[in-house]
Amino acid sequence: MDRTEQIRRLPLALAVALRLHEAGADQTLIAAALAIEPDGVDPLLQLARAKLDRIARREPDQGDEA
Repeated sequence: MDRTEQIRRLPLALAVALRLHEAGADQTLIAAALAIEPDGVDPLLQLARAKLDRIARREPDQGDEA
C-alpha cells in the first residue's frame, strides 16, 4: 500500500492535518482548517504519524479493518 492510500485510511482530521503540514502549512493555518487551537496541532500531528506508522506496519493478512 502506498503512502497516499495509507493517509486515506486515517480519520479525516488527521489526514487533513498531515497533508497540510507536509504541504508546508504552518500551525495557524492547520488549526484554522480544523477549527482547533494552534496548540493542538502538534499533538494532532503526533497522533496522525503514530496511526500512519501503525497502518504502514500492518500485516497484509490482518485485513483493512482496524
